[in-house]
Amino acid sequence: MKKIIRLTERDLTRIVRRVVEDSQTRKDLNLRRKLNDIFFGRDESNIFSEPSEFGYLSSEHRLSKLISPRQRMERIQQVIDELEDYIGELRSSLGSEEVYTKNSGYDDVWKDVDGGI
Repeated sequence: MKKIIRLTERDLTRIVRRVVEDSQTRKDLNLRRKLNDIFFGRDESNIFSEPSEFGYLSSEHRLSKLISPRQRMERIQQVIDELEDYIGELRSSLGSEEVYTKNSGYDDVWKDVDGGI
């Protein structure tokens, strides 16, 4: 049986706000979760282990003696070094993008795209 539900303007506003907030959270990168899956979890793009196997850096590998604590420390340091290099590259690319944003015609060209951020 169908029911008729009466909604106030405030109810509708809350619902719309919640939908908008949910859509914005979907834009989050979830980078930390993805990196944890890649290095430690059972991710198909696990870069050190077979797909669907626990990651090379996982405690499961250490406990089953597939990787020693020393090897794990060395690999973690390798990952940190590579991530720091990558972060440096990303930071340097920010400067080249600033050239566009400081252009006087930027808002005219990119206003529709920037509104979707």
